[in-house]
Amino acid sequence: MVMSAAAKPKVVVLGAGFGGAYTAKHLHRLLGKRAEIELINQSNYFVFQPLLPEVASGTINAQDAVTPLRLMIPGIKFRMAEVLDIDFDRRVVCLVQGSKRRMLECRYDHLVIAGGQQTNLSFLPGFTEHSLTLKNLADAHHLRNVVIERLEHADVTQDTELKKRLLTFVVAGGGFSGVETIGEMSEMIRRILKYYPNIEAQELRGVLVQRGDRILPELPEKLAAYAHRQLQRRGIEIMLNCGLKSASATAVELDSGEKIDTATVVSTIGNGPSKLVLSLEKKQGLRLERGKIRTDRYLRVAGHENVWSIGDAALIPMVEQPRDAADFAPPTAQYAVREARCLARNIAARLKGKRVKPFNYTPKGSLASIGNYKAVAKVFGVRFSGVIAWSMWRGFYMLMLPGFITKMRVALNWFLDYFVPRTIVQVSTTQSRACRYARYCAGEVIFVPGQIADGLYVVVEGQLEAVRSGQGDSKIVRKLEPGDHWGDNLLQDNQQTSGYLKAVIDSRVLILQRDDFAALRESMPPVDAYLNSAASTKWSTSEQI
Repeated sequence: MVMSAAAKPKVVVLGAGFGGAYTAKHLHRLLGKRAEIELINQSNYFVFQPLLPEVASGTINAQDAVTPLRLMIPGIKFRMAEVLDIDFDRRVVCLVQGSKRRMLECRYDHLVIAGGQQTNLSFLPGFTEHSLTLKNLADAHHLRNVVIERLEHADVTQDTELKKRLLTFVVAGGGFSGVETIGEMSEMIRRILKYYPNIEAQELRGVLVQRGDRILPELPEKLAAYAHRQLQRRGIEIMLNCGLKSASATAVELDSGEKIDTATVVSTIGNGPSKLVLSLEKKQGLRLERGKIRTDRYLRVAGHENVWSIGDAALIPMVEQPRDAADFAPPTAQYAVREARCLARNIAARLKGKRVKPFNYTPKGSLASIGNYKAVAKVFGVRFSGVIAWSMWRGFYMLMLPGFITKMRVALNWFLDYFVPRTIVQVSTTQSRACRYARYCAGEVIFVPGQIADGLYVVVEGQLEAVRSGQGDSKIVRKLEPGDHWGDNLLQDNQQTSGYLKAVIDSRVLILQRDDFAALRESMPPVDAYLNSAASTKWSTSEQI
């Protein structure tokens, strides 16, 4: 496709991590107003993920580790929405946005899938329910609150076994994320322990569990050994050649059968494809390998000439004939930023009728912070450790931070951390409830045609009516009295409403959120049987809107 004055091409980017945000930024720089660039993401900010461990430890304020996308990439169109599906044949993205959750379609000429991956711990029983993750800003904030809550409880409890469990912190995974997380957690606890007079330093236990034979396998063995020694000197236990088997509310079990009593487990393992990518594999036949979208060396998705993918979501070969994991681009920020630059140039080249180029990048080095003003680094083949490596680590990330204001805020946080004590304020966030009540006045419209249901609606008081709209007329297909429910069939396949749901008189409704309703229906066969029976006896499928 070649650009012309008559038709302005449109490039849609899904996801605003390092890959997506920087792709949109480079595309805007290369194409300007000659193309329409739209970035779609579920949040309106860019998260600098390498700093999440420092957010969790209180070194950096949560709001200073993010940059508003509208400020980061001025000049492009940004849409905060949830992507439900992609129709490759029609070249449209199906999405919902806002509280009304109407299904919308966004056309594209070129599509970039850069939504990253989601945590998948289903292969470890109990980890989904009882472990913490560190994938986004909310995770970092929650982890900090949990650590403070454990210390607060341990300081006042008289139960010695409970106190031991509360003061044991386990981190799963000895890669960059795991090492930086336990290093920052250890530093945070050391800095605030003076506020808890009933807790002795020797009562604390930090455990790092690594399945391999050493931590930081991405770095040279000598640097990994240095990090290992430094963590051990700070009292952190490192368990090598050891896998995790399961978790419960009070312990984690290792594959050796050993149990560690703990109330806090942090998982830095278990990445898998997002719900969108899994649905595309099932519905559209998207090719996945190792849980990622397979691309060619030009970053094009296999089998789709105008669809591209980068970042954690993509499996990108670095050689023509890849044989093992080392022949593919690793899922790091350093690579994602370079992939974005290459992809933007390739899309611009395609729009201008020019040849695309393969992605090729030689990393400049790797760095990992281990807390306590120490780090390990390999830069341009030279190894560094200790304070020098830590200074290089901070300098490198300072350069990568987007925007002058963000750099200044983070630098100020780092400076103040030398002199100002860490805060022990536990700022609780409002937890979304599985159920909520809503009141609707007589005549108010709850749903209109084309919306996606957000939950199961149960009438508590009043009366609702489902109205099907036709050509020039409408038909009341169902009255809902107290005890009746609505929405269960629509929730199964993200179906759109085909009519209206209205309140006949002042009504009160109980709403069970869609994910919680799905879990309830799956785990309780009697509930599923009741819903199926109600649907078949009270009304027909044709009476659903």
